[in-house]
Amino acid sequence: MIKFFRHIRRSLINQNQMGKYFKYATGEIILVVIGILIALQINNWNENKKVSGSVDKHLEILKQNLNEDKAQLNVLVQNITDNYNYSDSLMMQMKTILPINKHTTKYLTNLLLEHQFRPNTNAIETMTQSNEIPFLETKLQTAILDYYALIESTGERELISNTQLQTKYEPHINDNYAGVYQKNNEWNFIKNYYSDDPRPIRKFDKEKFLDDKKLEGLIVSRYYQNVELKRFYSDLLTSANAILQLL
Repeated sequence: MIKFFRHIRRSLINQNQMGKYFKYATGEIILVVIGILIALQINNWNENKKVSGSVDKHLEILKQNLNEDKAQLNVLVQNITDNYNYSDSLMMQMKTILPINKHTTKYLTNLLLEHQFRPNTNAIETMTQSNEIPFLETKLQTAILDYYALIESTGERELISNTQLQTKYEPHINDNYAGVYQKNNEWNFIKNYYSDDPRPIRKFDKEKFLDDKKLEGLIVSRYYQNVELKRFYSDLLTSANAILQLL
């Protein structure tokens, strides 16, 4: 093909037909440009097809990640709801609206539990590194970015809650209410751990409990943190479901 074009150019020059030669040369240039553009278009199409296949694969992994996240969040919401109820009951007892009973020590010790959401981020990390997020539909992009931004905010709230628990609530319980750790505690974890303890059961000091204003403030803080964490975990569930509906 190249020899054919070269032959035509040489013939036109030999025949001194420069006008036709320049027209032919211009046409040849246009053909070359068109050929390059077509090649680029084919290359872009192949690249887009390759990226599209990669995106589809990673979105399937994202779907799995989100379903795993949801299972974890459902457990967290249930645990937080329990702690919310425990702290509320303790406050009702401190206000003498409810009587102090065998569940009081269970409530106090259950509030010692920390909570932390550990999302599976395999898919989003891979898609970010591969710069695949811009290839998604705008609505899906927004939903995904909002979800992972909310995860960061949730982590900040968890840090506040767990730090308050570790530095204030737990030390106060251990220093002033060590008697909650015995076999009559209604929390199964502690009850089972102390089930073989032969020591006599120590009576819970109700008067000390009712007069402990520091503990009251700490319980109010635990109540607030539980309310906030439940809101964050519930919002994450809603956000995860929104993404799954778009996938």
